[in-house]
Amino acid sequence: MTDLVMDRRITWDRARLKEIDEAKVMILKYKRMGYPVLKEDGTEMERFDPFLEEVLIKAQRIMGKKTLKILNEHGDERLVWDMNNGREAKEAKKKFLDYISKGYKAYSVDAEGRKNRRIEEYDVEAEEILMVPPTVKG
Repeated sequence: MTDLVMDRRITWDRARLKEIDEAKVMILKYKRMGYPVLKEDGTEMERFDPFLEEVLIKAQRIMGKKTLKILNEHGDERLVWDMNNGREAKEAKKKFLDYISKGYKAYSVDAEGRKNRRIEEYDVEAEEILMVPPTVKG
């Protein structure tokens, strides 16, 4: 997937599961690359909603936005921060270190959504950091 030169509209039919899945994959890739995804009313889409049937991917990237994704007992918790905002980056690092101390494993995730490599130290430049809970042996 290449950088956008102009805005891109993504549409799907909510009655067709294949179209929904394809749209979701494409939208998530653009979000990971830092492009804003807007609903019909112009507000940013936080989570994929198959009932929308249409979104607009804005061509201007939101530079510096990073995500810390934590798989925990509450489900999928996300902390989005701007690497250019010291307070936000510090808060993300604190949360990262807290989960590492609880035995969680951390992986950097690239712009395409693939787990890139396991990390042991906080990486402020990773597009996304995925925190995975320790497994129970038994």
